[in-house]
Amino acid sequence: MQPNPPAPHTATVDSNGVHVTTAAGKSRTYSGGEVINLTQVIDLAEGAATLCQSTSETCTELVDESTELASDCDVLIAEITEKGVGANLIAKCEHLKEQLDLQAAAAKKLYDQLQGGEEACRMASANAEVRHGGIFRAVADSPLTKPAERDFYNAR
Repeated sequence: MQPNPPAPHTATVDSNGVHVTTAAGKSRTYSGGEVINLTQVIDLAEGAATLCQSTSETCTELVDESTELASDCDVLIAEITEKGVGANLIAKCEHLKEQLDLQAAAAKKLYDQLQGGEEACRMASANAEVRHGGIFRAVADSPLTKPAERDFYNAR
């Protein structure tokens, strides 16, 4: 079941706070601290999405490096086998190759999970901005003393 798409709210500002009315007609008043928390949530979601993106790029590099090293192990095993020396060395190289394959698989799995996490964080941030953007605009455009934003946020 898909959630409903975000619907923008309308908002007005007065000395009591930000009065928000939803598309369904429900209303609520947010204090300055609550509006600050909303902006922090949006900023944190964007920061988490950026962290997911950079970590997933690192995972991609790890997959590539592990695959390359596993390939190098194959070449090394072939060279050792060709010379007919070091049965123990071949076993160690095969074990190393298996571990590199497992590492590449784990990094690929983490990459896939991070892609989903990044998408979820960006979606949460975008939805919060759509739903609550009216609140921020109402504070910024408020006819209260100039600058309205600073006065509103500091009046707790």
